[in-house]
Amino acid sequence: MAEEARHDTHWQGSPLQMWSGMDPYGIQEIVVQFDTGDEEVLKPKSRGEFKAYELQQTAVYMGTLAHQLK
Repeated sequence: MAEEARHDTHWQGSPLQMWSGMDPYGIQEIVVQFDTGDEEVLKPKSRGEFKAYELQQTAVYMGTLAHQLK
C-alpha cells in the first residue's frame, strides 16, 4: 500500500505521516475541509507553488484555525 501511495499525486495526512524522502516542494494548493462540508483552498500568492516561507506562514494560519475551532 505504501508503494501505491508514493505514486499518488494527491496526498492526505499530516507532515508527521510523511514517509521518508517525500519532497515538500511542488505543493500548488492546500485544501482545508471542515466537518460542516465547507472547505477553504489556500494557494500561493506570487508563484505557482508554495515555497518554504509560504508553507511556514500557512502552518501558522492553520495552527490559528485549529486553536479557534477548539
